[in-house]
Amino acid sequence: MILCSKEANDPRFAHIAKAHARTAQQYIVRPDGSCNHMIDFDSATGEFINNPGGQGFGQGSCWSRGQSWAVYGFALSYRHTGEEEFLNTAKRCAHYCISSLATNGWLPLVDYRAPAEPVKYDSTAGMITAAGLLEIASHVGEYEKPLYTRAALNILQACDKKFCNWDPEQESIVDGGTFFYHDPSGDNTEVPIIYGDYYFIEAVLRLLGKDLFIW
Repeated sequence: MILCSKEANDPRFAHIAKAHARTAQQYIVRPDGSCNHMIDFDSATGEFINNPGGQGFGQGSCWSRGQSWAVYGFALSYRHTGEEEFLNTAKRCAHYCISSLATNGWLPLVDYRAPAEPVKYDSTAGMITAAGLLEIASHVGEYEKPLYTRAALNILQACDKKFCNWDPEQESIVDGGTFFYHDPSGDNTEVPIIYGDYYFIEAVLRLLGKDLFIW
């Protein structure tokens, strides 16, 4: 929406985008850097009502794809506003991801606060997180950059080994995407999801210095 403001020469879009990001900071991001998936507000007063579980394991858990959107989203908020608070929030969310992924072979579970069994993965969370980490890396100093770059590379290598399908006859590259934790039929668990491919390619292009920024 900030890009819309620039293109339309209308500050209202940027105001809405910043207000939304600050609301997410206040109500979605927890002190330890983990994130709620959903927040309910009173439509008349705007007051906080509840934080239901959403697509993760349950209330108070940490749905990994939502966590990855926070990493990337707040990094982009910083890119477009230059406001340090957004970069710091992106880092806090990223550090939670890094610590969770490092304990699981750099493979993204569907929910970082779910029971140990059954093991459920969501490759899309890893791809988005990797792209977000590389976005953060582009905004920090030379001594801080390797933390995010190496973590992104670890995620991509682990997910390539476990999830990637390089058969040119197949329609997707990255398998292992999961839409939501509770899936009794299994039809939406560890399947190809198109934006898994997109963020995988974006992250690889970023590492190669060939990225085309479209956000």
